[in-house]
Amino acid sequence: MSALALAQLQAPSYEECRLDSIFPSGGRRGTSVKIELKGLGNGLTLPKDIVIDGPPGITAKDLKSVNGNTLEATLEITPDAPLGRRWLRVLNERSGLTNFVYFVVGSLPERLEIEPNNETAKSESVQLPVVLNGRINPAADLDTFRFSGKRGQKIVAAIAAHALDIHGQGRNYGIADFSLELFDAAGRTLASAEDTLGFDPVIYHTLPDDGDYLVRVQLLNYQGFLEAVYRLTLGEVPYPTSVFPPGYRRGTPTEIQFYGHNIPPGTTRTVGNSTVAPMNAGGVAAGPVVLGASIWDGLEGSTWDPSYTLRHLALDTPENSGLDLPLVVGDHPESIEIEPNDGSRNAGLLPIPSTVNARFDKANDADWFAVRLEAQQKIQCEIVAQRFLRSPVDTLMQVYDAKDQLLIESDDEGFDPGYESYHDFKTTDSKLSFSAPAAGDYFIKVTEQSGVNGPRAVYRLTVQPERPEFRLSHFPDAVPIWGPGSTACVLVRIDRFSGFNEDVELTVEGLPSGWSSSSATSLATKPERPFNTYQFKVFLTITAPSDATVATSVPFRIVGRVKRADGTTLEHASIPLTLFYSSDTGFFRASPISRVTIAKSQGPWLEAVTSEISIPQGGSGNVIVKVHGAGDVKEMPIVVNLATAGVACGLTTPRNLPIVNGQVEVPLRLPAEVLPGTYGVTVAQTWRSDIRIGMPGPCTRLIKMTVVPAK
Repeated sequence: MSALALAQLQAPSYEECRLDSIFPSGGRRGTSVKIELKGLGNGLTLPKDIVIDGPPGITAKDLKSVNGNTLEATLEITPDAPLGRRWLRVLNERSGLTNFVYFVVGSLPERLEIEPNNETAKSESVQLPVVLNGRINPAADLDTFRFSGKRGQKIVAAIAAHALDIHGQGRNYGIADFSLELFDAAGRTLASAEDTLGFDPVIYHTLPDDGDYLVRVQLLNYQGFLEAVYRLTLGEVPYPTSVFPPGYRRGTPTEIQFYGHNIPPGTTRTVGNSTVAPMNAGGVAAGPVVLGASIWDGLEGSTWDPSYTLRHLALDTPENSGLDLPLVVGDHPESIEIEPNDGSRNAGLLPIPSTVNARFDKANDADWFAVRLEAQQKIQCEIVAQRFLRSPVDTLMQVYDAKDQLLIESDDEGFDPGYESYHDFKTTDSKLSFSAPAAGDYFIKVTEQSGVNGPRAVYRLTVQPERPEFRLSHFPDAVPIWGPGSTACVLVRIDRFSGFNEDVELTVEGLPSGWSSSSATSLATKPERPFNTYQFKVFLTITAPSDATVATSVPFRIVGRVKRADGTTLEHASIPLTLFYSSDTGFFRASPISRVTIAKSQGPWLEAVTSEISIPQGGSGNVIVKVHGAGDVKEMPIVVNLATAGVACGLTTPRNLPIVNGQVEVPLRLPAEVLPGTYGVTVAQTWRSDIRIGMPGPCTRLIKMTVVPAK
């Protein structure tokens, strides 16, 4: 086969579905904002729309592809648009639907920085209050702004970048880490900041005199790159740094109080007036869920995946940057810790199950909580703080008996999600399981180990019955199908806890009529099948209707179910993860919704003729696939894929195989480590078998492969 023909048969690169940055990353309500979106390769060549999740009030128009990886558009923001973030994705014919980037709606005046402004003499003069949208590019770039202030003004200078997951790619890989400085007109440093809110710097300073002042922005280590965008809030304006409580029960109206600079005491908003269906304990809808509806109640939409627990809340004031702060929604009864609770004698009694919202108010604060247990009753105690909430605390959790004897403790949760983490770092949150040796009262003590205290030092402690459990996550959350009638993959990860050892049946739900999907099983451990790499993850496939229109995009969700011996069913919804193309921790993010989107066909696609195959352990067999759209090409590169715990998913060595009468016979020889059981495999054109960048297809539907013991 010629090099040209071979190139034409290569599967499109999923990297082209990646959206790296948006500039500016916010705008004022009641205005039009021209934005620039950056992607990779030619993924933004044929834009159709910008899909916006979150509160209403924004529409996109005038989409223009500047080149394959740059898109310009205008966002129209209504005067009454709710403040806070939106999730923006590009819908395009070549790559389907991208991952999301954040865009913030504020109520302050906004402007773009004007270069050159990297020297004091060339500093850009601005009128307060203002939100400045800037970018540190190239390396060693400095952005300097000059403003006129009055003695006694309480000025906020704050960067929002890490809060919006601003990050670099390639050689600039990593979180964009900014620094901020405030000078007087003589060049004397009045204040500086680096990592105040996560990696975002915040300065709060009372001006000493009337006159001019300067603010300087730069990246640490003199870095600079195209994706390093920021929002600088400048002025005597409110700027929230924390909220309390940091979460609420789903569907339960809850008053949330804001804390921060220039925020009057008692500033609150009420959340939890949910119109969506209630969830069961597994995060699966207990009532009907209408995927595709557009209801919005201020915090969550009916199209959102029920497993998505993260929410964001912004102030709603006339002079507000729109910065919002994370909350976590739960499904157990909730309470707020009651101080003083610094010892077992004044510990509040927690119902089981329940979640208590707490914080470390002062240095060396210790929070005690009581639980009443029967003999041998098992409970699980789990803290959420660094995860989702980005709280700076490092917790230590201990359990004591009524005689103040320490029974068990947990520093950092032992579970490590590896590169698939959707948090910035390996969590410092605590988690433990405890079995009461006798009936009576027991006491949970929570302390902070890094010296952090105050309004930001928040956490959520959940106590619930200990039972074998599993957790699901899947990626990508934006699945491209290249061509009507063809198929793509979703990778699902299954984590097992507390001795859970059951088969988990996984299905795709919510697809409209005409679409189809596979189901798959995550296998339990048995004597003949010790735990192995192929039990950790599975593929699911989604197939588009043959008469579907390119750029059609529909939501879906993934649910795992276990049928217990007593006839009951344990079920959990899977957490969608959006991809930011990184193999390291911190560049997946939990996503509110999963969609599958039809992109333009970019070459041949495969259809499974063989639907089931049985192969002895370590043995071999053959799979037949039909090739669509190959023309007069006589052979094509083929690989068989099976999801594994690691990054590789190639079950066979890629080979160029002949096309005979429109079909390919694919030899399949199993490695000995594929133990007896039933697995789902896919056949694809040779694709890079690195699940870190998604690899959703094109491929065949799942083929049921049963591995039987060798004779």
